[in-house]
Amino acid sequence: MNVRIAKNSGFCFGVKRAIKIALEASKKNHEIVTLGSIIHNPQMVAKLESEGIIKVDNFDQIKKRPTIIRSHGVKKEILDELIKNDIEIINATCPYVSKTQDYAKSLSEEGYYLIILGDRDHPEVKALRSYVDKEVLIVANADELEDKQFKKIGIISQTTRRVEDLQELVKKLVPKCHEMRVINTICNATTVRQNSTLNLAKVSDIMIVIGGKNSSNTKMLAKICESFVKTYHIEIACEINKKWFINKQNIGLTAGASTPDWVIVEVYNHILECVGNINKVENIEDIPGFRED
Repeated sequence: MNVRIAKNSGFCFGVKRAIKIALEASKKNHEIVTLGSIIHNPQMVAKLESEGIIKVDNFDQIKKRPTIIRSHGVKKEILDELIKNDIEIINATCPYVSKTQDYAKSLSEEGYYLIILGDRDHPEVKALRSYVDKEVLIVANADELEDKQFKKIGIISQTTRRVEDLQELVKKLVPKCHEMRVINTICNATTVRQNSTLNLAKVSDIMIVIGGKNSSNTKMLAKICESFVKTYHIEIACEINKKWFINKQNIGLTAGASTPDWVIVEVYNHILECVGNINKVENIEDIPGFRED
């Protein structure tokens, strides 16, 4: 029986950076908060709380404490309010997300009608929207496009979407407009993880996707796997049922960009227990198939 993990699973650059910024800031501040979850992983959020980094859900709960801006970013008006109230800002927004915010603002200022590919309820997309003063169209896929013509459109994407979805959106918009500017704002780390997950799913009898149930990029990995093989999306090892592995020879693992290494290792070792293998690992690098970015 083979248990392998998709290459480059787990923390991406932006998440590693955000966690590092948060931990370094906590050494200098005894009372520090994050406005919303710093990343979409409950286990990592709980670990940070044990280090004194507390998640708050609204502005009133900040109470003048130094505030970490999560990796997904926050609405522009919230940043403005923090500055207005002279609250120390520790910006852990992923640089790729910040760049996408810049693109949203500049495209709108240049007269393009902005179309965003993404989940309108996701924090990243909400933040993106706030950088544009004009009307914006947010679509989850090309099928949601309005049946109308556009004169001048600009297209960007939530950083964790599939390239294929962006391509399909552009394809459907070409006949509907006179001028189009497309900026591919999908993070390369997202594409790499999706492709390696896809390749592993094609040769596996079952896929286990590890990551927050509220994580957009993790849910996308699960969606990709489900097209090829029976797939289970879990957050922690105790969710696993050993019956899943009966008559399964090739077991594949993958993990979202906000899933900590220790969670992945626990899941891998638990799967080994389920299939009667005692050769546990201590580090993610020791899991067959893993390769760092």
